[in-house]
Amino acid sequence: MKQTNVIQDSSGILGIFGSENAANSAYYGLHAMQHRGQDGVGIAVSNGETVSCIKGLGLLSETISSASLQDLKGSIAIGQVRMATTGDSQLENVQPIMVRAHQGHFAIVTSGMITNAITLRNQLEEEGLIFQGTSDAELIAHLIQIHPGKFVDKIRGVVQMIEGAYNFMIATRDSLYVMRDPYGIHPLSMGKSEQSMIFSSETCSFGILGAHFEREVNPGELLCLCPDKVESIQLVPAHKETTCAMEYVYFSRPDSIVNTQTVHEVRTRCGEALARQEDVQADMVIGVPDTATSAAVAYARVSKMPYEIGLMKNRYIGSTFIRPTKQQRQEGMRVRLNAISSVLKGKRVILVDDSIVKGSTAKRLSVLLKEAGAKEVHLRIASPKISYPCLYGTERTRQEELAAYNYTEEEMCALFQVESIRFLSLEDFKKCIPDTSCLACFNGNYSAKLCDYKKEIKE
Repeated sequence: MKQTNVIQDSSGILGIFGSENAANSAYYGLHAMQHRGQDGVGIAVSNGETVSCIKGLGLLSETISSASLQDLKGSIAIGQVRMATTGDSQLENVQPIMVRAHQGHFAIVTSGMITNAITLRNQLEEEGLIFQGTSDAELIAHLIQIHPGKFVDKIRGVVQMIEGAYNFMIATRDSLYVMRDPYGIHPLSMGKSEQSMIFSSETCSFGILGAHFEREVNPGELLCLCPDKVESIQLVPAHKETTCAMEYVYFSRPDSIVNTQTVHEVRTRCGEALARQEDVQADMVIGVPDTATSAAVAYARVSKMPYEIGLMKNRYIGSTFIRPTKQQRQEGMRVRLNAISSVLKGKRVILVDDSIVKGSTAKRLSVLLKEAGAKEVHLRIASPKISYPCLYGTERTRQEELAAYNYTEEEMCALFQVESIRFLSLEDFKKCIPDTSCLACFNGNYSAKLCDYKKEIKE
């Protein structure tokens, strides 16, 4: 399979059906997923007659005010917190994408990636259709417009054409449609409160809305929530679910449930497994907040070394990994983490992190610790080496940019300025996660032939 640079989109999406104040519910549900994207946010609300939308660039709290929420009346809402990619921080790509059509207004949000989007886009442009941006949501919106029939038939027609690993939600004036990608690469769950149904990229959205986790949306399942009924349609025959393993490692919040597993529990198992192979003596274990904290605490417990807080995180700075440019990531790292010299001075430190992609964060962290007086830094990674690019829209790094592809462990030690480095083995990692997980970025075994699933669509 050809390995190329792809656009990442692990943005968080949310849908609300049957809420007295769907806009407020969407706001708080998206707030719980702000870690999935800090570059853009939007909410669209349906009131039974029309669909209204507000969106903008930046954080949720910066973009959507309480006053603007008051203007969004209705019982159905969809929204997205978005991470931008290189050259893609334009308002036209912030979702929801609104469509004002003669057959009725609707709004759409997506996550994941349509792998044949460029081909479909070129075909539509040759037919005279005009695109304002480059998002998959806008592509799906155009495809819905050109398909005849009821809205369910339109979606069925779209799914027959698109390929890849994608989730999307569509709000019409009185209905909500929720579709999960055919292989379940990207998580999507359903929750229920006393008055409403909630769909979210992460279950951490449910608690803040007083909802309980009901189940995961099945791969290839379309849920149609209409005024008079709720219907489940298996648009694509059920496949073996292959949820992205990086959801456990990095993307999801520790309290979220992914494929029946609590993320915190998975990270704890990874830290325990990593510690069982340790042969280095150190004075303390510290974790990179927040994604490596669960693994670091478990590592310290098993290795019988004290766990210390050696790095302090600025809570008002978002993730540096998902920032679109190298300069932005470096600037973000400088203000995001600070080392505590009174804890670290003269100490031999085991530094536990969740993963290494390009390696720029690992190098910066080691420098921080040694500037703070750490005598030795031994880097431990609670996941296997990432040596292959993701082809399913989770991560956008080219293979030649991956540290584990370019360097041996000895070379990484020199590059990151650490005394030793060790990754969790793939075999041990497999024991910590569901056996249906997608491990393509670790082992290069891409799930089936994802682009071929369209042949299995039900007529």
